[in-house]
Amino acid sequence: MTHFIPSLLVPEVFHPIKRERNFNANLLESIVEANFYKSVELGDGFDEKERKRILAVTEKNGIDVTQWLTFLIEENNLDVSSLDTALRKKTVKTVKESLPLAAEIGAKNIALVTGDDPGPERWAEGIEGLYESLCEIAEAAKEYNMNLLIEPLDRFAHKKRIIGKTYETVDLLTRVQKDYGNVGIAFDTAHAALNGEDIFEALEKGKDLIHQIHFSNAVLDTTSKLYGDFHMEIGEPGFLTGEKISAILQKADELGIQAENGLRVTAEVRGKVDKENCIKNELNLRIILAEALQGLAVR
Repeated sequence: MTHFIPSLLVPEVFHPIKRERNFNANLLESIVEANFYKSVELGDGFDEKERKRILAVTEKNGIDVTQWLTFLIEENNLDVSSLDTALRKKTVKTVKESLPLAAEIGAKNIALVTGDDPGPERWAEGIEGLYESLCEIAEAAKEYNMNLLIEPLDRFAHKKRIIGKTYETVDLLTRVQKDYGNVGIAFDTAHAALNGEDIFEALEKGKDLIHQIHFSNAVLDTTSKLYGDFHMEIGEPGFLTGEKISAILQKADELGIQAENGLRVTAEVRGKVDKENCIKNELNLRIILAEALQGLAVR
């Protein structure tokens, strides 16, 4: 039976305040009291003092750390798959330079997203550049005993990135994995659904490379103004309900995804407005995830 590891995706759940000084360390130090999360996913930009506090609390409480470099890349207009070779190499250099800081918070995984889809005529060219980037980053990450995770986004619906459907990601990472075993997929249910994939079939295709799952919701009706990837609340009018989360967990268990190491799972809803709203958001997501995991345990 797969061991599921509840994870907290701080930059999304606490989105409006994710960059407040000392917020992440304060949050982790307080949230360990609930003894629910055994994994945390953080952004970047911590000063030395906060990095030491994050490391201390995660090591003491046995919490896995993943650092997302999405904001570092997007806020600096970088692109790991750019057709502009100079920009792509600058991106790789920036990511590699971030690794020592990731190590200082105890990160065992770094995660990122790819750039825009350049269109069918240059897609293969973009994939080759992305392949080179991933190999170079994976090699550097090995020095810190880190995994490099890629989150496939949607190709056509909203984000329109170069890597989308699960089979595309698997094909690419299988190539990288021939030389670098420290690569994997951060699977997101909303992106898979927006790509027109059946979630269960996507899990089966990616089972050997998936390291973690984000339970993210989306409206799939193309005529709706809500259509796309908006990190919306769990439930209707989106496709993802509590029952669907339970079914996906069961499928992951049946497939034995990360059966040896444990599979990190989190519910992703973007916090809005202020700290009070974000706290309510986290509590609600904790209940949803706990109920889904409990249902799996007693089935």
